Amino acid sequence: MAARNFSICLAAILSEEGGFADNPGDPGGATNMGITRATLATWRGQAVSREDVMMLERPELERIYREKFWAAISADDVSDGLDLALFDDAVNSGPRQAIRDLQRALQVTEDGLCGPVTRAAMEACAPADLIVALGAARLARLKGLSHFSLFGRGWARRIQRIERQAKALAKELAKELAKVSRGRGPAPQVARGATTHKETAHMAESNNPTNDTKPFWASQTIWSSIAVIGSSVTGALLAWKGNDIAGFGAALTALLGASMPLSGAYGRRRLSPERGFAVGAPRR
Repeated sequence: MAARNFSICLAAILSEEGGFADNPGDPGGATNMGITRATLATWRGQAVSREDVMMLERPELERIYREKFWAAISADDVSDGLDLALFDDAVNSGPRQAIRDLQRALQVTEDGLCGPVTRAAMEACAPADLIVALGAARLARLKGLSHFSLFGRGWARRIQRIERQAKALAKELAKELAKVSRGRGPAPQVARGATTHKETAHMAESNNPTNDTKPFWASQTIWSSIAVIGSSVTGALLAWKGNDIAGFGAALTALLGASMPLSGAYGRRRLSPERGFAVGAPRR
């Protein structure tokens, strides 16, 4: 189901990145919502100014994140939770480096390419355990950077916050798989290139918006959002207790981002012809 996780994971990333910044000590230079001047220039295929970075708009931002980072690590083919942890690493250090960190955690050859050996090693690991191992490998590498003394504390806290949210997503997937094994629920979407019968049905349903027969509470995306909300609330409480104002703000932003799929799904449900009314329309 990782393909449907992009919006949830992006909300978590943006809560960490914040808005525009141009810290002289940051090697990335002018950055807006995590997109550096160099990244934007590469994306547009031409030189960009500091003002161009500052004026970056959300639609273009989302395309950059999806194509240059999410797709570059094949996040659609990565299990729930691990997709978020790997995505955050790619945004922070680049896709190739993120794959190397993953390979170090898996103890396979570090070539920065997610080939069959890396994929097989991933599938042999419990997602929650691999999320922790990836975070540890990532932090160990960052500690070797010359500017860790300046940014290290923030990086470590970021990895911890992302890890909590990633493990919450992995936990929801584990619950779904447990239901399937007990014959109590439908199989979750398979995160692989082949189109399953469920995905075909989902695409048909998307092309026919009036065919909204799925209950609001039966959506796996909704339960994944709830998992992230729970993790964000926990993170906010821990940050508040530890007087970590930045962490508290990031947790609240992630909370708001994860709430969007809930409100969107509820709105679509209310607009369904099966229910006989739209938002603001009188019931009969």
